[in-house]
Amino acid sequence: MKNFALKSTTVRIIQHILAAFIAFVVSYAIIGTSIMIQGINGYYSYNLYESDRSRSYEDSYLFNNILGNNVSDVLRLVALRTQLETGGEFDEKKQIDVTAYVNRSATLSGDYITAVYYLSDLLKWAQSGFKYETSYFSEEDGDKFLSTSTTYTHLNSNMHSGGMSTYLNSQLPGNSMTFAISGNTVKGEGEHTYLDSRYQTVDGKNIEDLVSTWEEYNLLCSYVEEAAKDLLANYEEYLNSIKYYDYLNSNLRYYVTRTMNGKTSVYTNVSELSGETTGKDIKAIFQDYGRYIYYCPYDIQYETNTLIKENVVRSIIKNYSYAYPDQIKIYIAVDTNSYGAVDSFTEGKQNFSKYMPYRNQMYILCAIAAIIYLILMSVEMRRISRKALDDASTPETVPVKNMYTEGIMLIGLIIMAVPVLGIIGAGLYTDSITSIFRHSYFPMICSACVFVMNIGLLYMIYGIYKKVKYKTLWKESFLRTIVNAARNLIINTTDNGNVIIRTWIPYIFFVAFNLLLFRMGLAGIVIALLLDIIVGVYLYRQNLDRDKIIHVIENIKNGDLKAKVDITELHADNINLAEAVNSIGEGIDKAVDTSMKDEKLKADLITNVSHDIKTPLTSIINYVDLIKREDIQNERVREYVDILENKSHKLKQLTEDLVEASKISSGNISIELSKINFVELVNQTIGEFFEKFEKKKLQIIFKPELQNMEITADARHLWRVIENLLNNVCKYALSGTRVYLDMHKEESEEGKERVVFSIKNISASELNIDSDELTERFIRGDVSRTTEGSGLGLSIAKNLTVAMGGTFDIRLDGDLFKVIIGFDSAE
Repeated sequence: MKNFALKSTTVRIIQHILAAFIAFVVSYAIIGTSIMIQGINGYYSYNLYESDRSRSYEDSYLFNNILGNNVSDVLRLVALRTQLETGGEFDEKKQIDVTAYVNRSATLSGDYITAVYYLSDLLKWAQSGFKYETSYFSEEDGDKFLSTSTTYTHLNSNMHSGGMSTYLNSQLPGNSMTFAISGNTVKGEGEHTYLDSRYQTVDGKNIEDLVSTWEEYNLLCSYVEEAAKDLLANYEEYLNSIKYYDYLNSNLRYYVTRTMNGKTSVYTNVSELSGETTGKDIKAIFQDYGRYIYYCPYDIQYETNTLIKENVVRSIIKNYSYAYPDQIKIYIAVDTNSYGAVDSFTEGKQNFSKYMPYRNQMYILCAIAAIIYLILMSVEMRRISRKALDDASTPETVPVKNMYTEGIMLIGLIIMAVPVLGIIGAGLYTDSITSIFRHSYFPMICSACVFVMNIGLLYMIYGIYKKVKYKTLWKESFLRTIVNAARNLIINTTDNGNVIIRTWIPYIFFVAFNLLLFRMGLAGIVIALLLDIIVGVYLYRQNLDRDKIIHVIENIKNGDLKAKVDITELHADNINLAEAVNSIGEGIDKAVDTSMKDEKLKADLITNVSHDIKTPLTSIINYVDLIKREDIQNERVREYVDILENKSHKLKQLTEDLVEASKISSGNISIELSKINFVELVNQTIGEFFEKFEKKKLQIIFKPELQNMEITADARHLWRVIENLLNNVCKYALSGTRVYLDMHKEESEEGKERVVFSIKNISASELNIDSDELTERFIRGDVSRTTEGSGLGLSIAKNLTVAMGGTFDIRLDGDLFKVIIGFDSAE
């Protein structure tokens, strides 16, 4: 045991060292291939490239990446200066058109509603906050509060050529004029939110003095608030940027001119260039600084001795198109001759030589260390597995028996969190967490942190793996303890005792306990509420169990005899009820299966027997026909041959009826539905039976309601139905009587139009039988069976009618026999 523990400890220590080594190499490689340099908005990460080792700093990718970020920042600074300055100085009296400012990146129509404020008023308003109040305004109050007219601003020149925009046109002196249009909109009464006008426009007006409707008022208020807040944010950024790119604080020099309506504005951090520049070659001055960029889109000129491409500068300017028309000139340079200020360029130069060689070789060592780490983990897990097998064959105590699974995970996570919390604490102490990552000793810090974190990680992995191998992961889980306790509480409450004990005693206890808790005050009410929630959950689970059982019963009722109730999640007497339902379903399923098998055997028997009879019967009919063709002189022999022919044909018809009835009952028939004129089909069938009716002295009376009544059915099967019914009339109707056929339309219970056909005749024999029995196979109204017939005609007719979607009904009134069939009328 001691040897095992010693070896296990040694393996883990080696793994900790390997993890720390990997962390050291990776962090050192990161430091050696990237650097953090502070810019205007915080620290930027820059990569160090191996190809830069053969270049000077000013020709390197590092220098040009730093320059690219600074170019973007400077062009944004100039855009801010165009908003806040006049003549190169901050102008608190600068007039701001709030609508044009908010929509500075969009295009406005020539006439729009706006308010013009002094810049300082908007900044102070944003600092103090915008205060709104809600009040009820009647129509009269609305008329008093809002103006009777709406003031519009019209731009005399709103041309968008040359990169100009509505916002830039609004800044041109004397380019705007205002006019008022009377409002004729009724100001509806109701609650409205209005702004506390802390400051007024340059004309001394409030917002409500400029608009005549609540919609215009709310829109203009939103523009004022948005403009003020945006300007305040820009002002704070402006102050920081001006200081950052001051001539003495930065090695970057910029000179930007913007010409609008013939007037040129200058923005620069070079003081000697802020005044008169006549006779000065600006481009030459910036070329002398060292690395420079010159861009003039109006003249389509771009010059630089850096790696910054023209499309990069153009894309940056496009982001601030509201500040840069086409008539601009941009000069940007870096004073690489002296590097007189400490900024991102000098910081980049200091870190330029820190590129770590042999980086790929270090990564290979890391990969080897990771492989060794995984191999040692595999070895340790195999030891744990062997130990578990040995302990399983002996009564030796299982390790970590008293430690919950969640406890192992919690301890491991706490150990892993210690170095993370240490780094956060150190960062808070030094006011900058990122400063830790920039120090040269960061690889050692990272290595130590990973060493500690790996202790917690391996403690978790090996602890959980032990429980898996000892099969105690869930058994020794604290969650399992809670689940079992809750389950036992519910089971003990529901599974024991009779109905009275399980119903009334818990109910009385529940009510009494609630009353007692209510007397305890707020704490008792909270506890009672939690108790009520638990009871509600219990009742919900009981009803959920019943719903599952009812759902299965509904499925069984609808024909799903294999539906079963899952009793594994049921409780109390619901289990017995579910078992009973499952038994009923199984019993019905067996009974139906047996019935189906019997029906199939019966159908197969009829089909096979009929087929076996049909072959010799065909021979008999053929030979009888041959005998009749002979010259038979004996009268009695001819009589015998006629009887033989009649009976053989009757037997053939019976055989065919048996086969057809068997097919219908087994569903082995094809039905092709089509639109049929029911009246015409009945008339044709009557015509075919005319001779039989004459022979039986039957008078057919057919009175259809209409001469054209169409239904949807199979013509062949429907003709067989009518044929069987008329055959039935010929066989069993009383001679010398009338047979009434009727056809009419009626509305069904579902609201559909139906075509109903009926046949009425007087039976020659007394009908001592139930009407439902007449549609059973081999049942005949002539009980003595003195008439011809197989007893299958009505059964076949009914089954075919139902198979085509129709209804078939027989009604008996003494000797009156009536058949009624119905089909949905064709659309």
